[in-house]
Amino acid sequence: MHGLCTMSTKTISLELGAYQLLKREKLGRESFSQAVRRIINDRPALTAGELEEAMKPLIGYGAGPKRKKRRAAA
Repeated sequence: MHGLCTMSTKTISLELGAYQLLKREKLGRESFSQAVRRIINDRPALTAGELEEAMKPLIGYGAGPKRKKRRAAA
């Protein structure tokens, strides 16, 4: 017996232009579902709230290497 995993599916309708855009974004043998997941997960933050949420895991990390503090010239 094979260990098959069935996934639920949902049929959607797209305008031809939207379909062509999505088809152009697919990578190699990637399925449309995989392409949609990749595109949605990789999209940039569109609002300040989304940016703040995306940056939460980075709290406490600097934006670059630590720099030595300069002494003020006397």
